Amino acid sequence: MSTVPDIWIRTVQSIRAASRELVDTTVDVHLFGIDGTALLETPVLSAFSPNRLLIDVARMGAVISPDTRMDSMVHRMAHPEASGLIVSRLSVFAVDGWWQNPEHGGTEAWAAARDLAQIVCESKLAVARDGERTILHAALGMLAPMPPLLTQRELARVLLAGVLPRVDLLVVPGLMIRRAKQWIVHHCGHDGLANCVKIWRTATRLDAYDHTRWESVGADFSAAVDAAVEGVPNTALTAEVVQQIIEPIETAIKAAVAEALDIAARFNGTGLEIVGNRSKLVDEPLDAAGIGLPRSRMLSYSDPTDAERTARDLFADKLSEASYRSPGVRSVPVAYPAGRLNPRELVRYSAQTQLGLQATAKPWTQQRIAPRARVQLTFAMVFDASLTMARWANYAGPLGWATASAVHHLGGTCTVRGFGGGTFDVIKAGTAPAQVPRVVDSGSGSDGCDIALTEVIADSDILNRTGARIVVVLTDGKLPADDAAAIDNAIDLLRDSGTIVLWVLPSAKVTAPVIPERTTVLTSVTPESFIAVVSQAVIDELERA
Repeated sequence: MSTVPDIWIRTVQSIRAASRELVDTTVDVHLFGIDGTALLETPVLSAFSPNRLLIDVARMGAVISPDTRMDSMVHRMAHPEASGLIVSRLSVFAVDGWWQNPEHGGTEAWAAARDLAQIVCESKLAVARDGERTILHAALGMLAPMPPLLTQRELARVLLAGVLPRVDLLVVPGLMIRRAKQWIVHHCGHDGLANCVKIWRTATRLDAYDHTRWESVGADFSAAVDAAVEGVPNTALTAEVVQQIIEPIETAIKAAVAEALDIAARFNGTGLEIVGNRSKLVDEPLDAAGIGLPRSRMLSYSDPTDAERTARDLFADKLSEASYRSPGVRSVPVAYPAGRLNPRELVRYSAQTQLGLQATAKPWTQQRIAPRARVQLTFAMVFDASLTMARWANYAGPLGWATASAVHHLGGTCTVRGFGGGTFDVIKAGTAPAQVPRVVDSGSGSDGCDIALTEVIADSDILNRTGARIVVVLTDGKLPADDAAAIDNAIDLLRDSGTIVLWVLPSAKVTAPVIPERTTVLTSVTPESFIAVVSQAVIDELERA
């Protein structure tokens, strides 16, 4: 039953890898229905203590096969429907809540509460990892199925309980449900819809451990949906309803699937097929790194070592600290005595009260603490792979991987490029490869830094992004003098946009002939100290920003 045949082992391993990447938890994966006979009531179930995914491949049908991989974003984009369903179920493992206690369940209220919790967890994951929204959108047809034999009342229930909450909580885009919302309002009334909206929004603010409150909200939501659909005809769907309600949603889902496949094709660089063999040959594509193997350089990819995982986790911890602004103080006008008095506003306040008008003036000014706000991170790393940096050849790629993985874990984006006699892709913007890139050939010239900077600016769109933006350049500074002016121009573009630029040197500053003036220079950095030094520099620069 749940024993995994050899042909499915790599799929199971890739799902476990996805769980570690997305929710930092290793789950057990159990497959059912391999012989074609469905054994579970739903395609995927989440179970806890220990954390398990129960997957019925018979119910998932053609969207999953022994060739399905999910251990990188590119792989998930290549199999969007199956991956979206798995990611949805994985999202509940990311939030420690009452739903992980098997004692809470069995009633209609608990079932409704679990469905709401599922959508809330999807929303949290989509916020933390924006790239997963596309596959969640692509899997909507399996998360909230609308088979053709539904009655109109059943369709209204699916829309109210499964589709509209995901739109409202920004899991999937809202344009596709414009007609559906009008239809719901027509049959259920504004009050019926508003009551449901109020309850699912309340669920987003609940304490994850407060099972009593969740059970109450589940009961309220179940009752609200029942009341709202009571006036909907319990008759077969008309051709008009199918055309105006279901077909736009199905079209949007197909578009999301096509978009995901297109992203997978572009990032893989070789078409839609993502093969499983890790190649070290320059002319062959690579799978799990999330990019095609560049022809201009010899790169190889392999699984991360324990030390590299430790570096990634350390960098993520440090960047998490850096991605929060310190609390500040702001002045807020108020209508009650507190702090400094504004005479002009006091006159207005007095006149309004004497005339019997609603007082809108705020004569006093109160100093309030502004909360710590999370800052979106955009990172770019450029490293020197020339002959003079040969001793860093075994470290630069893994450090770029640790950086990209840490930034991606925090919901940001990172791009990594190398240069030396030309430039080459290492990690594309927005990806977090499961495998570590390693520079095999470090015997080229030292030109290309200016081009690499220009390319990461374009790839990451860093000049136009909001939040904290950081570019790290790892080089010994022994670059062609002819490139210095172009490098300065690229640095000026970055600095003028407010981007922090760290110029990381493995030796003392005096030995480096090319050092742009507008960068923050870090000297005598070793492979072992890179993570600590760079992360601390990011924290210091963000505090000064």
